[in-house]
Amino acid sequence: MFRDLTREQFKAIFLEHATREQGWTWDAFEPERPGMRYRYEPPESPAHTRLMIATDFGAREYRLFFMTEEAEERLFEFPDPPSEPPTS
Repeated sequence: MFRDLTREQFKAIFLEHATREQGWTWDAFEPERPGMRYRYEPPESPAHTRLMIATDFGAREYRLFFMTEEAEERLFEFPDPPSEPPTS
């Protein structure tokens, strides 16, 4: 379950877990956007080690959460398209 944080709390958690090897830098959050909320969901288990950030401008919030490596790898898997066009 996500909980609200201050920008400073969010930044501290981000900097504790973010790595340049994973492509994370604080630059994504600069300049500060007034009205944005900062939300955090702690890791569900020790296997949840992959930092993820979701930016939702509609809800005006950043969400920081963790996934397992396996779940992260599956996130961008798409089914193969059908080999034959559908019939009508």
